[in-house]
Amino acid sequence: MKTAIVTTTINIPEALAGYAESAKQYGHRDVAFIIIGDLKTPQGAKDFCEKLAKESSLEVLFLDVESQKSYLKKYPELLDFLPYNSDKRRNIGFLLAYEQGAEKIITIDDDNFCLEGDFIGQHGIVGEIKSFDSIYSESGWFNVCSFLKEARGQAFFHRGYPVQKRVKEHKIEQSIAQGKVAANAGLWLGDPDVDAVTRIAISPEAVGYKRQDNFFLAKGTWSPFDSQNVAFAREVIPAYFLSHHIGRDSDIWASYIVRKITDHMGELVSYGRPLVKQLRNEHDLVSDLEQELDSMRLIDRFCEHLRNINLKGQSYKECFTVLVGKLGESFRQDESFSERDAVLLNNFCQGLRVWAETIDKVGS
Repeated sequence: MKTAIVTTTINIPEALAGYAESAKQYGHRDVAFIIIGDLKTPQGAKDFCEKLAKESSLEVLFLDVESQKSYLKKYPELLDFLPYNSDKRRNIGFLLAYEQGAEKIITIDDDNFCLEGDFIGQHGIVGEIKSFDSIYSESGWFNVCSFLKEARGQAFFHRGYPVQKRVKEHKIEQSIAQGKVAANAGLWLGDPDVDAVTRIAISPEAVGYKRQDNFFLAKGTWSPFDSQNVAFAREVIPAYFLSHHIGRDSDIWASYIVRKITDHMGELVSYGRPLVKQLRNEHDLVSDLEQELDSMRLIDRFCEHLRNINLKGQSYKECFTVLVGKLGESFRQDESFSERDAVLLNNFCQGLRVWAETIDKVGS
C-alpha cells in the first residue's frame, strides 16, 4: 500500500465513505483504510467496513479486539501496554501500516468528515520537498489556530498549547522556506480541537481558513498537532507514539517529540490543508477536563525538558531511541516534580520505550 488511513472507532465509521469517494474521484487506488475497533465497537462497524470495501474496491481492514490480540502476539509488550476503550489503540494501526510498507500514513478521527478536494493528494506532500511561508516567533511558540476564522471572531488555541504561553504578544516574522515535509497537520472546520476549558467557556466554531496555502513553522517555533487529520512520511512513524499515561493529550505530547526531531533533522511540519469538518462525537466535558489537567499542568515543563535535550542520530528511529533515554533521565534529575508526577512521567516514558522496542522488531 502506498497510503494508509488509520482510525479508531466505537461507532459505525460512516465518515469513511467520504474519504473513499474522494480517493476514487482523484484516482488514488493504492490506498488502505485500517480501522481499529474496541470493546464498545458495535458489530455493525465490521459489516459497514466490509460493505465499503466492496463498493469502493479499496482495501478496508477492520481489526476487532480478537484480531488485534492475534496480530500483537509477536509484540506482547505493546499488547500489554495499550488500554481498551481508548483511542491510543490507533498505535496498532500505525504499526500495521508501517509493517506493511505504507509510504504515507494518515490518521483521522471517526467524527472527521471529508470536505471537497483531494484529501489524499493534499496530505501527499509528506516525504516531498515543498516551499511554503515559514513563520518564526521569538517566543518559540505560534498558535496555528489564529489562521482559522471563528464564527463570532473569538480567538482560541489548539488543544495542548501551553497555557503559560497564551498570554503574551510575540514578535512574528515570515519568510519563504523550502524543505522536506515530515508531517502535515490539516486543520478542521466546525468544532475545532480545543481543550475542555475552551469548549466549556466559549465553544468556538471554525467557519473558514484564512490562508490560501499551507505554512511551516520555523525551527524552534512550536505548536502542537493532534492525531486527527495528520499525515506522516513513513520514516517518522518510529518516532510517533501515543502513550496513554498522559490522558487525552497523548497525541499532543507525541507531536512535540516529532517537532523536536524534525528540528534536529532539518525537516519540516506543515500546517493547514486539507481541511476536514469535525462533527464531534458526544463527550462529557467535565470528564474531558479531568483527563486533560495533568497535561495542562505539566506540558510547559515537558517541552522545556524536550528542548534542552542534545539530540543525536541520523534517522527518526535513531533519534527517538536517544531521546527516550535522555528524556527519562532528565525527568529523574528534576527534583521539583512531585512524587505523583514523577511516576506519571516515568510511565509515559515506559510507553515510548515499548514503542522503540516494538519498532526494532519490525525493522526498516
